[in-house]
Amino acid sequence: MAERLNYQCKFEKYKEELIRLRRHFHRHPELGLQEFETSAFIQEYLGKLGYRFRIVEPTGIIAEHPCQDEAAFAGKKKVVLRAEMDALPIQEQTGLSYASENAGVMHACGHDGIVASALVLARILAEEGEVFPVRMRFLFEPAEEIGEGAKRMLAAGALDGEPDIFLMFHYAVDQSFGMAVHEGQASAMINGMEIRVHGKSSHWCEAHKGIDSIYAASLVVKALHDLNEAYKGKGPCLIGIGTIHGGEYSNIITDLVTLRGNIRAAYEEDYQALDKRLKETLNEIEARTGTRIELEYPKPAVLPFANDPELTRIAETAGRKIFGEQFLLEGEEQLFLSGDNAYRYFLHTKGLFSVFLAGIPDKGYPLHHPKFQIDEDILPYSLEALYEILSGIDRDM
Repeated sequence: MAERLNYQCKFEKYKEELIRLRRHFHRHPELGLQEFETSAFIQEYLGKLGYRFRIVEPTGIIAEHPCQDEAAFAGKKKVVLRAEMDALPIQEQTGLSYASENAGVMHACGHDGIVASALVLARILAEEGEVFPVRMRFLFEPAEEIGEGAKRMLAAGALDGEPDIFLMFHYAVDQSFGMAVHEGQASAMINGMEIRVHGKSSHWCEAHKGIDSIYAASLVVKALHDLNEAYKGKGPCLIGIGTIHGGEYSNIITDLVTLRGNIRAAYEEDYQALDKRLKETLNEIEARTGTRIELEYPKPAVLPFANDPELTRIAETAGRKIFGEQFLLEGEEQLFLSGDNAYRYFLHTKGLFSVFLAGIPDKGYPLHHPKFQIDEDILPYSLEALYEILSGIDRDM
């Protein structure tokens, strides 16, 4: 891999440690707010390095090394790095020797690699001491997948002391071995939704006495499909239905169908426009079918966030140095319509979101798939890229 990149990775010496840690977390995944073993492992690892940390109930960790109290760190930029710890309620199907040992739970989003990389970066800080380019605070965040972690971390003081910069990174598998950073908008505005279509129950032999909620629900699905094709927004956007539940008996007109899905948009104006059209569409189907249709957003929307321009330039310099032509500076038209509760950090300080491309040829299973895998060869390169970004912050900001 180094030969293909024509770059000699200085952090290759940490590869074995990165893989060992990543496989440990992969083997022992835990769901959001249940990451007790994960948190205990991280605490033990950091404790051996001399870190002081406080627990964000029940499992989150805010950690700093006491060497940063020395005068040599006084003038350095203060950087906060987030590593999310939680896994997903998915039964793993990779067949890997280090596959999940927890039934129905899997690291299918790369959080195992993120935590491993953050821990080794913490190790490097402890080893380098005053030579390390910035002053660091490490956040090991629980419950990112269910949108609960960031607000808990912030309430516990994750950004106390007015840090200069917030950093986060992910591993993605849509391409192999590289790095990507978005200019400007770096995430989408998203929200989960529930649509309940109420009809009137009746036996099918007396169909005229009933109101068919399944038929109305089918019109909803078709209308949303057409809306996605017809609506042209400022950026990428869509409404998607993920589950449909309704009916118990084949000879009965069911009185309720529940559809669950999500609405996603790169820009808030498109989100609001889709929401408006969705409500208009549901009203039209109500009037047409005689059903009663309820739309509910169980939680507030996850807001979008944008990369700071100066940090984007620093990341581009680091990425091109290490990954060469396999570094991608992407525009908003390439935006992956994902969201992250990390937007809460971006509301308080400027930030940067970097993506490391870790797809394995012929094993391109997407995020949240039971066969999701990452190419572990990327780990020392991504670690060095993070270090180069920190060095650029020290040098150029």
